[in-house]
Amino acid sequence: MSASSINLKQRAFHTSILGFAILRQFILAFLAKVRMMFLYLRRNVITVLKDPEPLSQTRPKVLAILPHIVSPEEAADPRKAAAKVEKLKNAIDGLLTSFAHCELTILVSTLPRRHIVDFLPKYQKDSVQLLLEPDCDPMYVGFRVQDEFVKQINDFDWFLFIEDDIVLHDSLLLEKLERFNQNCGRPDAVLLPNRYEMWEGKKNYIDLTIDTRIAWNRLSLIEIEGIKYAECTNPHSAFYCLSQAQMKVWMQSGQSWKYQDVMVGPLESAATFCLLECFSLYKPHPANLYFLEVRHHDTKYSKLLPEPSPYTLSSVRG
Repeated sequence: MSASSINLKQRAFHTSILGFAILRQFILAFLAKVRMMFLYLRRNVITVLKDPEPLSQTRPKVLAILPHIVSPEEAADPRKAAAKVEKLKNAIDGLLTSFAHCELTILVSTLPRRHIVDFLPKYQKDSVQLLLEPDCDPMYVGFRVQDEFVKQINDFDWFLFIEDDIVLHDSLLLEKLERFNQNCGRPDAVLLPNRYEMWEGKKNYIDLTIDTRIAWNRLSLIEIEGIKYAECTNPHSAFYCLSQAQMKVWMQSGQSWKYQDVMVGPLESAATFCLLECFSLYKPHPANLYFLEVRHHDTKYSKLLPEPSPYTLSSVRG
């Protein structure tokens, strides 16, 4: 075979390869345009078939009150109050986040010259109102929250007590409480969250750990849609949220345990144990501790009790 014949065959081969490559690029470009066309068609179909704009709905009205007291020295010096400012800031941000879909009113129940609201960012100062009443023992300021709830009983759907170092991040809180209230089968039952601290990458459910004799009442176990709840010997959460109906039931009971050191001390009694005069207190069962929870913006209990606990969760292996 002559050299010229070989060259002709090579050129023909290269030409065919080049033609295939051009054809391939053309096909890919065509397919890309087809995909783009279907993309726009799909968007147009979605636009045509989209749901109508949602009608404006009445948003839940939530009254959240934080009892809050610092020392006179901290109230006068932002440097001395820096740690507590950070806690209060996180507590308020948690409320603003969790109830962004609600009509939210935040009150800070405190005493003159015993608060650090003035050290908060402007957007937070604009979001809260001060509830100042000087004639009160600072240790009992949490009980005054009940008085304010009673005054505004007809103005709100939900009444939330939260200590100033508790952080809530749960936009479904009200839905979870409503589901429990409607399905638990007990009109006197109130659901409280489990409280945890973050310590060295672990979630310590501190109220179930600091009570070394914690017991869960199996007779009171409630299960709703696969979620379990139960009474336990330490229901404290530093947090409660009552519906208007529950608040009215509490009012009608006479609230005789107000300003009473029912258990532990005045802070814990105002936050939790005064409820026991009228309600049975439930928490999410250990089978699903994390279903309803709040964070204690501190680590003091975790440091006091560093031993392993059955009420500690961690995604870290080892």
